[in-house]
Amino acid sequence: MTKETFPYSYKVNAARVVDKDERVTVSPDEAALKAIAKTYELDGIRDLKADFLLKPYRKAGLRVVGPLTATLEQTCVVSLEPFESQLKIDVDRTFEPQSSRPRKVSDLNEDGEIEIDLETLDPPDVILDGVLDLGAVICEELALTLDPFPRKPGVEFEGGDGDDDSVDEEPEAKPSPFAALKALKEQPDN
Repeated sequence: MTKETFPYSYKVNAARVVDKDERVTVSPDEAALKAIAKTYELDGIRDLKADFLLKPYRKAGLRVVGPLTATLEQTCVVSLEPFESQLKIDVDRTFEPQSSRPRKVSDLNEDGEIEIDLETLDPPDVILDGVLDLGAVICEELALTLDPFPRKPGVEFEGGDGDDDSVDEEPEAKPSPFAALKALKEQPDN
């Protein structure tokens, strides 16, 4: 994860969480909230707070656990009216330093491909240069949770053009080609 790809950055030295848990609260300032809202095409973000617990994971890794809450200002795709929505995401992610070991042959199937079991936990993300960017974690989780077509609660789509009254009418019945063949067969020969 690099800062260039995310609108907000909050870096933590991963090496300082060695043998005990550490609580970190992240609340972006107004400028950061505007940048995040612009990046993810939101009308605005009124409040965004992450209350993470950083735990040691394996030898040199970290586990980030905790709630991410936000109050988002969005535009309804049906009525085009602005509305606010509350978002609560339970974050549980693991991170490890970049592994220098190559993949084992046992990680690959007989075709030389890596098989992924969808029932297992996701593999750990990478810690770059001993620094974990919690801002990038917040941005990723927010982007993955956002509804691409936000709808104001209680708004229903009234489908159709409104001009089409032919729904109740039956379409004209076209003569069947088999009926035409039957009519030809029943004609007396001349």
